[in-house]
Formats: sequence, C-alpha cells, structure tokens
Amino acid sequence: MVDFKSILPKLRIVGRALALLLVIVSIISYFVSLAIGPVLFFSTTDGLHVASRQIPEIPIDIFMAITIPIPFPVNIGVLFASVWIIFVICMIFAWRSRNGFLSSIRNSLKQSLSFAKTNFLYIMPLVATSLLYSTVLIQQFQTTEGVQTGNLNFPPQTSPYVILINLAFAPVREEFAFRMTSIGIPLGILLVLLYRHDDRVSGFKKRIRLVLLALLSPERAKAEVGYKNVASNGFFGGISALEWVLIFLTSILFGAAHYLLGGGWEIGKVTTAFLAGFVLALMFVIYGAYASILLHWFFNYYFTILDMANSTYGGLFGPISNIVEITNLAGGQVVVLVFLIIWAVKFADYLATRASGFSTKSE
Repeated sequence: MVDFKSILPKLRIVGRALALLLVIVSIISYFVSLAIGPVLFFSTTDGLHVASRQIPEIPIDIFMAITIPIPFPVNIGVLFASVWIIFVICMIFAWRSRNGFLSSIRNSLKQSLSFAKTNFLYIMPLVATSLLYSTVLIQQFQTTEGVQTGNLNFPPQTSPYVILINLAFAPVREEFAFRMTSIGIPLGILLVLLYRHDDRVSGFKKRIRLVLLALLSPERAKAEVGYKNVASNGFFGGISALEWVLIFLTSILFGAAHYLLGGGWEIGKVTTAFLAGFVLALMFVIYGAYASILLHWFFNYYFTILDMANSTYGGLFGPISNIVEITNLAGGQVVVLVFLIIWAVKFADYLATRASGFSTKSE
C-alpha cells in the first residue's frame, strides 16, 4: 500500500524550492520592467511626442458602471508618470506586507504558503503565472470548441505609446471601479452598521475613515474593528458572506464588460476575464488595493514594456523578453501541476485513511 503521508513532505519540499526559484526570477524581471517604462516613454522620439499630447479630462469609473470625467487638463506624459508612481507605491506596500518580502524568502523552504502570513510580493508570481497559464488553457479549449476570445484592437497606425498609456492606466481605473468602490465601499458600510455602537466607529469622521480604509484594504478595515479576517480566521473563515457575493458579482460583470464594451474582444473573453476578475477580487480582499493593482499590472504593463524594449532597443532585450514569456508560462504550468498533485495526494491519503477505518470496523 502506498504511504501517502511519506510522499507529501517530499512533494512540499520540491514545490517550495521550485516556488522560490520562480519568485526570485520573476521579481527581478518585475523590477526591470518597472524601471524601463519611464526610460522608454521619455527618452524616445515617439514617446516624447505622445507625452506632450494634452488630455482635457481624466475618466474615473466607480461602482463598475458610473463614469465621472475629472476636468483636469494634463498631458499624457504627466498621466503616465502619475500612474507609474502609483505602481511604485504599490510595489513598496507589496514588499512590506505580511512581515516583509525578505522574511518570506528566508522562511520559504520551512513554512507552507499562507495568505495570512506570506508576503504578497512572494505570492504574486505564483498567482500571476498560474492565472496566466489557466487563461491560456481556457482560450485553447474554447478555440477548439469554436468559441473565439479575440484580441484588444486599436486603430491602425496607433502609436505603441498610446497603447501603452491605455494599458498602464487600466489597472488603476478598473481596480478602482470593480474592486475598490464595488467591494471596498459596501464592506465599509457593512462594518459601520455592525459596529455603529462601538466607540471605535463612533462619530462621522471615524465612520468615513473606516469606509475609506475598506476601500483601500478590506483586511485592515475588518481587523481594526475586530471583524473576522484572513489573518485571524484563515482563508475561508476570514472572508465574509457579503465579500463572497461581491467577489462573484464583480467578476461576472468584469467578464461581461470586456465583451460588451467591444475593443476587439469576442464572447470567449467573458470566461477568461471572469477568472481574472475573481482572482483580482480575492487579492484585493486578502491583501488590499495594491495587490489587485499589481496583479493587473502584470498582465497590462509588464509584458508590454518588455516587448517594447525589445522592439526599440533590441540586443539583450530580445532574449530577456523570450525568457520572461517562457518562464511565466512554464512556471504557471508547474505551479498548477504541483498544486494538483499535492491535493491529489491529500485526497488519496484521505480515502486510504477512511478505507483503513472501515476495514478496522468490519473486523
């Protein structure tokens, strides 16, 4: 009879070692991609030309459907720089989360991954690559069944820097619309109602502060008033029923919006965007706005910048771009495979234990 309990620790060690390798390679490439963006935008002729264009207003979306044009004239260069600074701030928060990135690195081979304890910047490559690989699998399956996903299209002759600013602004704009205002604010209001008689939420200013905190970090808002949260109650026990409803609702609408708003996407995009929206919402609830913005950044900015660096400068950026693409797809495949194997072994061990119990009882 196979001793599943002796296999599981070995699988965990192998899985943790592979995860550590993927994390280190990915984080280096993240920082490279983040740093290259301003260099490309402000040191190339095409980039400077696009940067000088004026925008009469900045569109901000709230509650997934309401667009508020902010009448703040600004050029594209300032907008890109502002979005880039937001990404840097998110990286700083990600580095410092859950006792810090270096702490998770030091404990990576000794402790299991935990949303309650593991730093987000350590978790991010594992979540991002597995989501990327899962998305590719879904697209391939849908294509074989005649369901097309389509592609994001821009008018012919559109400058790659115009495409870049649209892709870079999307993580901030869409996370504010689909996660921060649509999950954070309702949760904040719920907490105010539940704890309205608590001294920590007494007074208008404290209540507004709690709602704003929930908009940025549901986990911190819940912890501040003593409501069940992931750090104290684990993954399933720390996410409330309201949050689960909002996670599914925003994910469904996120998937539908990608198809209904056009832009080149076809009906197959609904499923992949739903999956992405679901994972983005989970990261927002567990870690905060910085996490969902960075995960969105991974798909919109990260690969785009490396491809642009390759087409603009060539040289070393060609192999780097290829290595990054291969690493992320292969890494995602390994993460999904190891996850499935570990859970399969756990399930087999559970069945073996139950079978042993039944056999003992029958004797």
